[in-house]
Amino acid sequence: MGIFNNLFDIDSKDNYAVTGLNKELNSLYIYNYFIKNKKNNLVITNSLYEANDVYNRLLNYTNKVLFFPMDDFITSEVTDISPEFVIDRLTTLNKLLGSGKYIVVTNLMGILRYLPNTKLYKNKIIDINKDMDIDRDDFINKLFDLGYEKVPVVSRTGEMAIRGYVIDIFPIEFDNPIRIEFWGDTIDSIKYFDLEDQISNTSVDSVKIYPYTEFLIDGKIEDNITRKQKYLLNYSDSVSGLWDYVSDSVIFYYDYNQIINSYSLLRENILEYDSELDDDIKTNYMWNIEDISNKHNIYILDIDNLIDLDVNNKKYVSHSIENYCGNFEKLKLDLIRYIKSGKTVILCVDDRNVVKRIVTYLELDDIIFTDENNIINNKINFVNKYIYGGFIFDNYVVMSVNDLFGKVEDKRKVKSKYKVGTKISNIDNLEKGDLVVHIDHGIGKYIEICTLVKNGMKKDYIKLLYADDDILYLPVEKIDKITKFNGKEGAFFKLDKLGTDSWNKRKARVKKKLESIAADLIKVSILREASSGYAFSHDDENQILFESKFSYVPTSDQLRATEIIKREMERNKPMDMLLCGDVGYGKTEVAFRAIFKAVNDGKQVAYLCPTTILSSQQYKSALNRFIDFPINIALLNRFTSVKEQREILEKLKEGKIDILFGTHKILNEKIDFKDLGLLVIDEEQRFGVVHKEKIKKYKSSIDVLTLSATPIPRTLQMSMSGIRGLALIETPPEKRRPIQTYVIPENKNIIKDAIYKELSREGQVFILYNDIDRLDNKLDEIHKLVPEATIRYAHGRMTKDHLENIMIDFINHEFDILLCTTIIETGIDIPNVNTLIILDADHFGLSQLYQIRGRIGRSDRIGYAYMMYSGKKELNDLAVKRLNTIKEFTELGSGFKIAMRDLSIRGAGDILGSEQSGFIDSIGIDLYLKMLKEEVDKLKGVKIEENDDVLNKPLIEVDTHIDDDYVPDDEIKIEIHEMINSINSIEDINKIKETLSNRFGKVTDDMVIYMHEEWFEKQAKELNITESKQNKNYVEIVLPKDVSAKVDGELLFFSAYEICKQFRFSYIDGKIHIILDIVKLDKHFIFYFNELLDKIIKDIKD
Repeated sequence: MGIFNNLFDIDSKDNYAVTGLNKELNSLYIYNYFIKNKKNNLVITNSLYEANDVYNRLLNYTNKVLFFPMDDFITSEVTDISPEFVIDRLTTLNKLLGSGKYIVVTNLMGILRYLPNTKLYKNKIIDINKDMDIDRDDFINKLFDLGYEKVPVVSRTGEMAIRGYVIDIFPIEFDNPIRIEFWGDTIDSIKYFDLEDQISNTSVDSVKIYPYTEFLIDGKIEDNITRKQKYLLNYSDSVSGLWDYVSDSVIFYYDYNQIINSYSLLRENILEYDSELDDDIKTNYMWNIEDISNKHNIYILDIDNLIDLDVNNKKYVSHSIENYCGNFEKLKLDLIRYIKSGKTVILCVDDRNVVKRIVTYLELDDIIFTDENNIINNKINFVNKYIYGGFIFDNYVVMSVNDLFGKVEDKRKVKSKYKVGTKISNIDNLEKGDLVVHIDHGIGKYIEICTLVKNGMKKDYIKLLYADDDILYLPVEKIDKITKFNGKEGAFFKLDKLGTDSWNKRKARVKKKLESIAADLIKVSILREASSGYAFSHDDENQILFESKFSYVPTSDQLRATEIIKREMERNKPMDMLLCGDVGYGKTEVAFRAIFKAVNDGKQVAYLCPTTILSSQQYKSALNRFIDFPINIALLNRFTSVKEQREILEKLKEGKIDILFGTHKILNEKIDFKDLGLLVIDEEQRFGVVHKEKIKKYKSSIDVLTLSATPIPRTLQMSMSGIRGLALIETPPEKRRPIQTYVIPENKNIIKDAIYKELSREGQVFILYNDIDRLDNKLDEIHKLVPEATIRYAHGRMTKDHLENIMIDFINHEFDILLCTTIIETGIDIPNVNTLIILDADHFGLSQLYQIRGRIGRSDRIGYAYMMYSGKKELNDLAVKRLNTIKEFTELGSGFKIAMRDLSIRGAGDILGSEQSGFIDSIGIDLYLKMLKEEVDKLKGVKIEENDDVLNKPLIEVDTHIDDDYVPDDEIKIEIHEMINSINSIEDINKIKETLSNRFGKVTDDMVIYMHEEWFEKQAKELNITESKQNKNYVEIVLPKDVSAKVDGELLFFSAYEICKQFRFSYIDGKIHIILDIVKLDKHFIFYFNELLDKIIKDIKD
């Protein structure tokens, strides 16, 4: 049996207290009890922080551990909360319904939570099978009662979409959503479908749909019922507690005295909160602690080991390991001492490179490489295992990698049960009131899709509003004429006036500017290709060894980006490469691999950072990453002494420094490298004009790699193809726990609770307040709320050095709370800051909020973001819309994507020059980039299709209406119209028919005709057909002279006769007129015309 399974002599008795163990041993005691007694264990901690800590420690020993996390009381009362905790709780309840035995870890708020009666919960689970008879409407009502939300398109866990007899649902516990098709009231098929393209694939015979809410009651949930857990007892005859789900269990009270003290405070808070609340429904909010019923209890005691209960006390003696922080000399001396005193040492390290490093430094004879089942007494045993912390207990000295090096990140990933799609919930989807850009008429406002009858045919139009309340009806066949207008967030945009040339003048001004930008881009590219640079060697064993020592598994995007950069470095041309990736996506590692490649070839590298703090952080990261290689690294910033600067200058000249990190000081004229081969620039756009000019000089002779955290729009990526190197990291590494986000009215109690909660785990807090003039008052206000906390403020009017000094002090934890404006720097890593409070969140841009929130949750702790708005004032329409989108942040929904869109507009400005923002705003980013691409393509010699199709009139008229019975939602109708608009061939038609049938059911005949009409228009355009006539007896089209001249008349006649005998022809003024009599046709005339035009096009090409 393994050493960790058998540390304690545990009998089957319970109702006793345990004292004297450190945190790791407390968790091991629970684990040992679990494996020796065949019972469920329910562990109750005082706080969520402790619950998370115990849960993570236990995971290192067993996978039979479940988490039941619950927010603090005040935050649990807010309306919009991240869904991850709910899903964690529901997943735990679902697992507990089975027959397995588990350790369940919860906090005080979790154990006191009202839960549905266990029997009711089981009965509410829906089991469905193929060919089962079930009332469709009753089934939909049951899904609603289970907490599933009705939406137009399913894009995340917990949603359902209803389209006639097709029901899509994304049940909890599933990796993919399911599509249920009914035939009457019989389930005809059950299939999984893809979240991105919405196409169903694998069939299944049966599924089990679990509740997506803890609020379950006996009857139907009416609209007037507020689905809050505190009201559960008001609507249910009987409710349960978590202990009812964890049957046959022993309860571990983890630090019992703290739990009791916290419960007293909690009841005081509830009393105070309830007295201020104007609520018609009276509730006790949750269980009383006395209600917890269990015969078997064990009390784990910490600091305060006296307990007011009549139980035996098992007293142990243990010690924690002193943190060595990489001091191998001290570690070696201590290990020798432990072995001499007869102790058995176990070093738990899960990285073979780290093991090699430790063994090399120690140079001891008593080292054994083994596993936890084969520990050798009185030896130094290396075990491939990760644990949080070590201990000295009995005859064992156990050390973790955290004890050896200071805090090391846990590499174990948490797989989120909450799934979110990316493509279908597209930010470019039009919503009523959105601004659009019409390529011919400019900026208008989308009102709705409307249906008009024209010549007896139902046609869908997109209704657009322009200045002076003018209305433009755009036929859906011309939907490609408009794009959603995406300008800078928060800026004001005027609607254009129809019938004037102001829009065309504006477009012409932008076009002229773009011609110049395109020419400059091409010129730079040509100059670079004409000059010669250093061609770096291909990868050797050293490069392979360096890359193998990366502590994490690189993402596929990281590997792809590394390859792109290395291939470019191996060319004998100076590299100008841009590496884009969000914060935390792993750009630094990619840059380090490129740096190693340069140093490995004997070249020097300069790493330029915009701030002192960033240069220091990157320098420290490099020291750690390059530790196993004989590479000399130096740092040059304002904290480098004059003496050290002189030494660095000399060593650079002599080639004794391989990598130099620093701020703009690196660009000083006095800096003279012996053989500089690579310049890495972090966030180039943050440097001033003078520094940018110096950077430009470097770019003509050496390889330059620029890192940017701002995303680049797709169209711009295409324009840059072959002009500037682009490497993109777009997939995030697997995250640990997502940031818990709350959107709430400003509340002093919540601010106080949030700060105390963070301070209790020795963390730090960001408070964002964007009113510089009132920062002093706000600081006093917060100080009164939390007098024990140390607070300082920072804002943009401070000098750069003053600001940096405050940030450095904050990084060094010299104070607890930083009250600041939006100057929280991107790129700075402060793992100890995991609570963010944003005041007046509705005043911030979405991209600002997204980037600011990215400052927290960067360690293994749960991050908390509180987005607060003033509950007293009326919000304007823009603020309401923004606030609703901010709420999306709690579910990683479209808020994230809109933030990305706003950032990508900034990214375009970064590449093309910030002075472009005015031009981008005047016509919208999409049209701007489309026009740029056209100008670049022109200079590259690519043929550009001119847009002379100002008239929106199609050549022939058919029904273009999509009925509400087929798809009720306008957003989806627009998506379908766009799909149909993209048709260019019969293959496209078949593919779209298949897609629509799969997603929405059988495609109507009118929609098939509409698809063929779209293909007809594309074929007519290819043949330059502009003349047509249509009435109730015949349809006539006219081939232009140049096409008529190429057509073999005899072949045309025979081909037409084979397709349909109703075709006839005339030849007038060198043009062929094709006429089809339509009165007695077997099918719609469009099918015959398409077949004939397809034949004409192929014959002309042949």
